[in-house]
Amino acid sequence: MMGSRRIIYLTGLIMGVVFHSLYGQYLSFLLLRFLILMPFVSLLVSLPAMLRVRVLLSASGASPRGESAAARLKVDSRCFLPVGCLSMTFSGENRFTGDQLKKRKCSYWGVLKAEESLPLPSERCGVISCSLGRVWAWDYMGIFAIPVRRCDPAVYTVLPIPQKPQPMPELDQDSAITLKPKPGGGYSEEHELRPYRQGDPLNVIHWKLSSKLDDTIVREPQLMKRKRITLSITASTDPKELESQMDQLLYLSTALVEKGIPHRICFGAHLEAYIKDKYSLDEFMETILSRRPDKSRGPVDRNKPDELVYSIRPMAKEGAKQL
Repeated sequence: MMGSRRIIYLTGLIMGVVFHSLYGQYLSFLLLRFLILMPFVSLLVSLPAMLRVRVLLSASGASPRGESAAARLKVDSRCFLPVGCLSMTFSGENRFTGDQLKKRKCSYWGVLKAEESLPLPSERCGVISCSLGRVWAWDYMGIFAIPVRRCDPAVYTVLPIPQKPQPMPELDQDSAITLKPKPGGGYSEEHELRPYRQGDPLNVIHWKLSSKLDDTIVREPQLMKRKRITLSITASTDPKELESQMDQLLYLSTALVEKGIPHRICFGAHLEAYIKDKYSLDEFMETILSRRPDKSRGPVDRNKPDELVYSIRPMAKEGAKQL
């Protein structure tokens, strides 16, 4: 657009030179002088607004997948004169999926103040980082342009939609209880029966049961200990299956937080966090969604005596399965 204005001006200037060379009168001289000085006069008048204009891009916020999402573009000339024209390119990327936003060219003519909503894709969850390319402020004739100070990129988070796993696992405080021998013995409401071993004190012998079995049986005091609940995800390579995993993760972790049960989340082999409240959950979900998924197997996909591990698998495939 601005290139065509320059071509029109150069065409008019050439015609003015030709007219002056053929006519050679004072009027042709004034016309040629006017054509030569006109761009500089336009620049002089336009310069205060061109130097003081500011462009801001914001997109702070979050919404579930599928709901409308948008970035806000704000233009403020901070001058009593409007800017002749502002031109820029809007682009972005979903950091979780790697999808690139389609580049969009934006132009604003004769603007003092303006705000525009730029739609963002929300079909896939992830942190969308959007930015403006070089912003140019043009004079009123569209001949000269100066760059405007670049604004910071903006981010918008598209969250998963909580989905209840089928079947629903029993991830509560009672299911995470385990018993261990009490160090040093002593009194305990929970006991485990076992054969007598050398060194066991006489007061732990179960005399009644020992007489019935013709073997020495002792009561071993047990200490009740809660297992650590861990939600583990090995990211699927299929986008739909990965979304199913993220939906189930958000549902399960939110349910545990609402019950006041601290837990751990492991995403792949390198991302993990201890979740104790909604703030830590939101913060870790944004961390997961702000980078490409790690397809390597998580470090918790094995049996541990002090840990209740729940591996989240895509619902479309086989449902979630507890290890």
